[in-house]
Amino acid sequence: MYAQRLMSLNLPVVRPEDSVGKVLRLMDEYKVCHLALVNGEVFKGLMYEEDLMERDEETPLAAMEARPVSVEPQLHLYDVVSRLVESEVDAMPVVHEGKFLGCIEPKAVLRFLAESTHWAGLGAVLVLEVPKNDLSIAEIARLVEGADAKVIACTTSQKDDSSNVEVTLKLNTQDVEPVIATFQRFGYSIQTFYHAPELEEEMRERYEAFMRYLDN
Repeated sequence: MYAQRLMSLNLPVVRPEDSVGKVLRLMDEYKVCHLALVNGEVFKGLMYEEDLMERDEETPLAAMEARPVSVEPQLHLYDVVSRLVESEVDAMPVVHEGKFLGCIEPKAVLRFLAESTHWAGLGAVLVLEVPKNDLSIAEIARLVEGADAKVIACTTSQKDDSSNVEVTLKLNTQDVEPVIATFQRFGYSIQTFYHAPELEEEMRERYEAFMRYLDN
């Protein structure tokens, strides 16, 4: 997935002759703090609401400096997310050889991730905590499949002060009991699980009782 597939023309562009007041009203109408400044088809930069607020409403954008924030259409999704987070903008212009092509909104990225990675589909979510040196996604997937389930999405994260990795698994089933039993049998630490409505309350009670037993 590349930037060009996430971009749209849903947001208006602003022109050098537009006044600060007009652009602020557009930002308010579209609930954004950033809009692309375009002259013809040429991208001139990204206008920031905070910069506009410092100027008189009658000031034309031509008298201001836009910020050079944009991405290329072939930039990968992961890099797009990184640029959005780094720049803290709600409209990321997509530009190729100086020509404005469209903008990427964070909600478009979120929608794509939810739909394409199966996070939005039915199925339980299971969270493990694994020592970093012992982490093997291949082994985790093998254990899940051994319990007659499949991993359809997986993410990992690690706190700066921890030697453990948190592994979040999206499964293709809401029947998590066999998967949990398998992980427990192989000594995995299960942090929590979600979206298993028929078993969630019972499994939580049994799991918490088991943990209390271990603490005694």
